[in-house]
Amino acid sequence: MTGPDEFGIAGGGRSKPDADSPDRDGEPARNPRTPPWREPWTSLPGVGRWADLPGVERFWRVTYVVSQVLVRALLALVLFTVGVNMGVLNADGAVARSGTALAAHCERVGPVSRSGLGWYWSCDAQITWSDGEVTRKTFRNSELTPENQTRPAPVVYRKAARGGDFIAVDAPRPFAGLGYSLFVALTFATFYGVRIPGVPPMPADRKRERRRRVRSQWWQPLALPIGWGLVIAGGLGTASAAPTASSVLVILLGYLALIAGWFVSQLRRKKGVVEPKALPPERTRRVGKVGSWLVVLGGAAAVLSAVLTIPDWLAVVRAVAVPLAAVAVGARLKLVADRRLGGTDSVETASNRTTA
Repeated sequence: MTGPDEFGIAGGGRSKPDADSPDRDGEPARNPRTPPWREPWTSLPGVGRWADLPGVERFWRVTYVVSQVLVRALLALVLFTVGVNMGVLNADGAVARSGTALAAHCERVGPVSRSGLGWYWSCDAQITWSDGEVTRKTFRNSELTPENQTRPAPVVYRKAARGGDFIAVDAPRPFAGLGYSLFVALTFATFYGVRIPGVPPMPADRKRERRRRVRSQWWQPLALPIGWGLVIAGGLGTASAAPTASSVLVILLGYLALIAGWFVSQLRRKKGVVEPKALPPERTRRVGKVGSWLVVLGGAAAVLSAVLTIPDWLAVVRAVAVPLAAVAVGARLKLVADRRLGGTDSVETASNRTTA
């Protein structure tokens, strides 16, 4: 039988406790309501048939399902918006034809449209190709604006290597790299979903216990924020005046952090926030010292990286991303070490002492 490791990842070997009872793995504060799709609706273990559930319980189960449908729909819209407006869907392909487009009629669309989330211009235009052929097409995503009713815009016909030929305005798409990096992360988030706090509600005592355990965790609360920050910073770096391979490295590090955050999220969904393992005071002090050094070294590296890449602010964002992530981790380690040594967030609880 194995327990959580030094930094709070739980091991296997324990039998699954009752959802409402405190245990050493999952916090007593975790939400006992099982997501509806994980159990048969007509035979919920320990509860009975759907018709026998209290009205409030049925309300929150339905609310939970509806909330997850809405979350995934919103994430899908964000994913689509990123794809069509950052060049992910129309940045590749060899140019097979070129010409000019003159807008004939434009209208404002939004906040939800075939261009995604936001407000955009949608323009019907006449395209005159270099060989003299004339065709018509509707340009969305503000590729054309009312200004193009008198000023033709250059357009190209691209043949994508993976199929799906398309016509697009011939304009630079500097943030296509950011779009690709976000596209991958958002695709996963769309399928995985995001839990909405308070749906269903959690009793106050369980919420307090959950918060106490999160405050005592070393790095877990930082995994997702750092992951998204690195993905965005690396994507922005690909649009800098002198893009380098370091942008791809930053994006990959961001993906690794997001994967770590996903494992933390999975553990919380299955077992709640696990009780962090108590460390001897000397080891806790060493972790705090490591955190202090990460803050110092990461801060110095961030300043040096910024000085070397100024005035290209996109390169600055890329260069300081990893050092600032190190600063964040170091500050967290130092903070949690101080909390544990000061006794403000004791790892041991009354429930654990009685069940030990």
